[in-house]
Amino acid sequence: MDFYLILRTLQRRLWVLIVFPLIAVACAVFFVLRMDKIYSSYAHLATGFTADDAVRLNDQSSNSFEVNTRFTNVIESMHSMPVLSLVSYKLMLHDLENETPFRKIEDNKALDFPLTESFLTKAKEAFKSQAAEAKPINTSDPFGYQLYELLKAYGYDYESLSEDFNIKRLTTSDFISVDFSSENPFLSAMAVNTLCQEFIRYNKVLKGDRSSESIDFLETLVRDKKRVLDEKEALLNDFKVNNNVFNYGAESESKIAQITEYEMNKEREEKNINALRLSLAQLNEKIQSGAGLNQQEVIQINQRIIDLRRRITDITNTGTEAEKATLGRLRDELQLEASRLDLLNQAKEQDQLVDLTKERDKVKLDLEIAQSNLASADLALRRLKYDVSGFATKEAKISELQRDVQVASDEYLDAQDKLNSSRNKALGVGSSLRQILEAQPSLEPEPSKGILIVALAGIGSFVICIVVLLLIEFADMSIRIPIRLERLTGLSTIGSLNQIKIKGFDLRKTFAAKATDRESTTFVHFLRKLRYEIQKSDKKVFLVSSTQPYVGKSFIIICLSYTLSLVNKKILIIDTNFKRNSLTKLLLPAPDNRKLLKRGVDEKALLLNGKNGEAQETNGTTSEPAGEDNHNIIYKTEFKGVDIIGNIGGTDSPSEILAGRDFKEMIANLSEQYDYIFLEGPSINEYSDSKELIDYVDKVIAVFDANTNLNPLDRESITYLKSIKEKYLGSVLNKVQLKDLSV
Repeated sequence: MDFYLILRTLQRRLWVLIVFPLIAVACAVFFVLRMDKIYSSYAHLATGFTADDAVRLNDQSSNSFEVNTRFTNVIESMHSMPVLSLVSYKLMLHDLENETPFRKIEDNKALDFPLTESFLTKAKEAFKSQAAEAKPINTSDPFGYQLYELLKAYGYDYESLSEDFNIKRLTTSDFISVDFSSENPFLSAMAVNTLCQEFIRYNKVLKGDRSSESIDFLETLVRDKKRVLDEKEALLNDFKVNNNVFNYGAESESKIAQITEYEMNKEREEKNINALRLSLAQLNEKIQSGAGLNQQEVIQINQRIIDLRRRITDITNTGTEAEKATLGRLRDELQLEASRLDLLNQAKEQDQLVDLTKERDKVKLDLEIAQSNLASADLALRRLKYDVSGFATKEAKISELQRDVQVASDEYLDAQDKLNSSRNKALGVGSSLRQILEAQPSLEPEPSKGILIVALAGIGSFVICIVVLLLIEFADMSIRIPIRLERLTGLSTIGSLNQIKIKGFDLRKTFAAKATDRESTTFVHFLRKLRYEIQKSDKKVFLVSSTQPYVGKSFIIICLSYTLSLVNKKILIIDTNFKRNSLTKLLLPAPDNRKLLKRGVDEKALLLNGKNGEAQETNGTTSEPAGEDNHNIIYKTEFKGVDIIGNIGGTDSPSEILAGRDFKEMIANLSEQYDYIFLEGPSINEYSDSKELIDYVDKVIAVFDANTNLNPLDRESITYLKSIKEKYLGSVLNKVQLKDLSV
């Protein structure tokens, strides 16, 4: 649909574009005049989220994202059901307890229960209790449901208040604006102030509860961490006490020094033992070479002395306390044995042997003492090396215990920091939120925006009407105008004819300029344009056909023939539409069926020439052909210069009727006598007659009905018409509405 067609369509429906917007404007004016006056009040809350002048208990900083999140959380909390429920309770209590309520229930039928005094008293107490506890109403409870219905009847329920409140952040400032609109200025002011106050209270209680829970949890956590830290420290101290180590570094250095010293002592004792052993061997040789001594008794005493000395040495180095108590007795026995040995030695006759024996005993004693010292040094050395080798394991264990103590200490300190931070936050809960601007009753109502509403109603209805009209036009798939015919079919158009009333239509009077109506004059104008196209083609024989039946082919042929006759043209109409012989019925009221085209017609009648080719007169009652040859089948019509060859009708096709006859020669003979010959063919969608007749004509004209839609059969027929190429003269669009032809 092009722009020009859109304009034509809208202009035809101009009354719709005027009437409906006017109705919409009138309705809008009516509703605007009946609208209640609305009063708005507003208040401002300072949040402290972006201000730096407040005293801070911690050094935490906030970025823009966190600040926006805080504002969003506050606004959503103010819009939440718990907070708005507190406002509902306050407003409801005001209307129930004051003599001048903001709102009244005009009709108790809005409730399913009666508003008795006892119910109202009980409702007041319930609202006070709910407001104190900051809890929403439980609608699952029967009484709670009645309270909710009462709030809803007054317009104080959550949904109603949520629609009337407008809460937003003022650009990028630190303030939140709270607006409320209602029919009462005092109601608006009270609602705003109540919301701000109840939200601040609710926020403090909520954050206080959360802070208390956090502090309790953190205190428990700190106690647990302190207990764990004490346990770890006790384990470390017990390990140190049990292992007699308090400074492994100093003790390790001391042990290493002792090991070095014992290694040197051990080496000296080993050298001394070797020397004593050599001396003892030499003395033994000398004594064995001596005589007269009671060697056996001396040996026993010496052995006894050696045993006592070894025992004394062992008890001194590794003996227990009980064994150490016997050292005195053992030393007395040692002294006694030594005295006995001295007496034996004094009793000897050989002084030299006695001296050697004494020297040998002394060497033996020194050897035993050296061996005992070596054993003691070796034992001490092994103990020190063991102690030093165990230092690594003990030090690893102490490091592990110290690490556990350090981790427990860090966790304890971290929990202590969190506890202190939570306590600091608890001290400042809700302190940043405060109402800095209190709402006041508005003196003037809000602008009703009536002009804007009326304008929108008019413009909106106008646009809707345009859209609906265009949708209707787009939904109409009929051909309607010649330009759409060309676009839909791809066939060129040679003319169009407007819709005209057939009943009472007089072709002669219409062309005699006696018709004054626009419909007839337009029809004549389009006929003359179509006549011009026929004359311009320089062809004589035309087949008028269509894709669909009942499109007005016969009427167009008659009108076109009459139009050509007015310019002194001789016209012959051949009714070759054997399926619907409308031309024969219209132009030959009472023809002689013997002189009509049919199967088996005399071939002589088809080969017309000379005198036998002249048309016969018809008087409207009989159709006897005049002339000497009764085989002549051409009849004159009521229009001068227009003749016709009719047909008797039937189901036969042109090829069957004209079988064995040279119809092309007949057309050629008639072309010499007539200026134009028009043949009518049935619809191409239904029959093949038109395709059989195309070989006998010069040009083909297709007629389309403007009020029809093209179907798949039409597409197939149009494809065929395109295939005949040069023989196709053009299309004629019939029954076009005058409204579609021009503005």
